[in-house]
Formats: sequence, structure tokens, C-alpha cells
Amino acid sequence: MKYFFLLFLVSMNSFAETEAEKFVQSRKTDYQIDWQYKAGQYLIYDCERSHYACVDQDGYSNCGEERSFAIEKKASSYPCAPLSKFANKKSCVEKNYKIVDINAPRRFCYPN
Repeated sequence: MKYFFLLFLVSMNSFAETEAEKFVQSRKTDYQIDWQYKAGQYLIYDCERSHYACVDQDGYSNCGEERSFAIEKKASSYPCAPLSKFANKKSCVEKNYKIVDINAPRRFCYPN
């Protein structure tokens, strides 16, 4: 009986670790950056909050729509700039790190 109980505990422990590992993996690959953006492979510049972000397709599309609306209304500044799509989130983040210190973000935010 003790052997059976020990085997049961070991199997439950490995099941729990597997579920925990799945949860951690999902948090690494599918996460919300903040209230507005979910992480993804599209690079944008958020002019209103002055930062680059790698967002999902919805965030990229919303950014493009908001920008188009601002251009249509001849706004003095734009809310954001959809910049480019990458093969995956990792590539986007790597590019994000490279451009943060190089580019002057204001060029994306105002009409020419």
C-alpha cells in the first residue's frame, strides 16, 4: 500500500510540473504588454506614450486605423506608427532593442 501511495504522489507531482510548465510556456508566448497591446511580431511606435512595442496583428491594425483617421482629420500629431512585420516576436524584440537608442521617434508622430 505504501508503494502504491508513493507511486501516486510521484505521478501527481510530475503531472503538476507538466501543467505548470505549460502555463509558464503560454505566459512566455502569449502575453499582454499592457491594457492596450498584446505581444506579437509587428513593430509599432506609440506616439502618445513615446515607446516602441512589438504587438500582435490586432494592435498593428488598430494602430494603422488610428493613424489613417488622424491623417484624414489633418491632426497636428499622430497617435502611433505601424512600422514593420517580423517573422516572430523574438526578431521584433531584437530589432526593437537595436532601434530604441538610434531613432528619433518624433519623425513618426508628425506630418512632414
